[in-house]
Amino acid sequence: MTNKKKVRYEGTIVPLLQDEGKYMVVVEEGFTPPKVKWKTYDEAFTECLRLSKKENKKAYVVSIITQIELIPNITQF
Repeated sequence: MTNKKKVRYEGTIVPLLQDEGKYMVVVEEGFTPPKVKWKTYDEAFTECLRLSKKENKKAYVVSIITQIELIPNITQF
């Protein structure tokens, strides 16, 4: 009997460099998660102002620093 640890997911973890410039806008107590990625801070900031005014809530520009992509290993099911 071997003690192999089963790997449930395979995938990649990629640290993103600051010059890649990926930003998202998050609205506090928002109903939907952020879906759009902005390439420049200025674009994200403009969207942050728009959403804050529209929703009458605090909004934040968030810098994306790591990307994780998990791929299910379907052979184990």
